[in-house]
Amino acid sequence: YMNLKRFCTRFREMRTCYVGTKVSFLDKIFYAVDYVFAFIIHGASISDYFAYGFYKLRYKGRKEYITYRRYHVIQNKCNKVSDRCLCREKNKFNELFKEFLGRDWIDVNNVDEMLFISFCHKYPVIFIKEINGYRGIGTRKIETENLNAKDLYNELISDINSHYIAEEQITQISELANFHPWSINTIRIVTVYDTINDKVHIMNARLRMGNKKNNVDNFHFSGIGANINIETGIIDTIGYDAHNNTYIVHPITGKQIIGAQIPYWEECKTFVERAARHIPSVRYIGWDIVIQSGGHFLLIEGNDNADHDFQQLHNCGLWKQYQSIIKRF
Repeated sequence: YMNLKRFCTRFREMRTCYVGTKVSFLDKIFYAVDYVFAFIIHGASISDYFAYGFYKLRYKGRKEYITYRRYHVIQNKCNKVSDRCLCREKNKFNELFKEFLGRDWIDVNNVDEMLFISFCHKYPVIFIKEINGYRGIGTRKIETENLNAKDLYNELISDINSHYIAEEQITQISELANFHPWSINTIRIVTVYDTINDKVHIMNARLRMGNKKNNVDNFHFSGIGANINIETGIIDTIGYDAHNNTYIVHPITGKQIIGAQIPYWEECKTFVERAARHIPSVRYIGWDIVIQSGGHFLLIEGNDNADHDFQQLHNCGLWKQYQSIIKRF
């Protein structure tokens, strides 16, 4: 009963978000029945159905999109189950990709108190992250000037349900900071590494911007996304958020989104291709990249479960492009 209630609530929320509140009774029946067919035939989630406009598309249009079921086909074909933890656990990821990090960090649960205190005194701002945290949940920004580092250390290691890392604060290039200076605004590039032919395919690229002066740029924390043309590095769509709001300019800073050029774009693609080759057992990854002044790059994280919807919203379906590559695996 609770699952059905949750389903109905979610369905109503998404319908309101994408269709509006003025929906006739017959239309409500149509959406409900039509969704069942979209789920059975295409494996669409409720979010897929409304966000991709499936209620306006028929079979030919719907088969263009990566749905929830098709996303799992991609992940299962590309990513070795036993190695997914190398992306999901931040301490393992940081160790494996240390040459790509461009920042200092420590594994809080595996250092002594003195080393942690020394780390805190080294930097004016640090970030504490839970190793299994996602979407920015649980990330804490801490100013260390008046910090009692010993108390913080004891608090973190006494949390038996969590495991933490600490990282120094990073900087970003001004061209991207200007969108939303309160957060690090990252480039999300999704790659599929064809290990048979040693070719890294860049499937999608998006700029992720913070909003509402939040200190994270995550799409699920009011963040704004926009598509980047893979060839040119120019943003070629309007900005959008998870609530179907769209933006020509950033709502806080007024900086124009569509038409903006991502700096050092060719070098950025080379950087991500090098990272993708570093982990051949996990071939489908969404990389979060920071561009720094002078054309330096660093990895925030790699997501073996990169959201399929974020790649396709306000642009086009990518299922055929993925199919043509993964069918060889």
